Amino acid sequence: MLTTFLFPLVMLAAQTPAQDSITHMVLTLEAQRRAAHLSGNADQLASILADDFVDIGANGGRRTKQQNVEETRAHVIQWTTLVATNERVQVFDSTTAVVTGEQEGAGTYNGQPFGRKTRYIRVYLKRRGHWQNVAAQSALITP
Repeated sequence: MLTTFLFPLVMLAAQTPAQDSITHMVLTLEAQRRAAHLSGNADQLASILADDFVDIGANGGRRTKQQNVEETRAHVIQWTTLVATNERVQVFDSTTAVVTGEQEGAGTYNGQPFGRKTRYIRVYLKRRGHWQNVAAQSALITP
């Protein structure tokens, strides 16, 4: 009985080689995004975010690519730790993928220290041969 139940789940979890490649690309971009935040590399962040990127932050605020990049460039936000866990990528087709996960981070915003744990979703699209993050939303995880 257990084997009968598990077999369909294993089949659903299996991905094609193309989906594996997309999953790897999205997770690589996620790692590059975290590295850009931690190092304050606004140019690297700008290359990952699409020009029409929109972010709904854990506080409910809406931010654009330009706002994200400029706050990084001006050191308005400075991350000291940023660790992602439970990342999962869902590939919809050859040009669309969504990553979800949890992130624990700390740093300063406008000189004020912060620390938080969030659950997030990010949408990636492949346009003109390049994968970019087009949308993101996060929610605070409270104890």
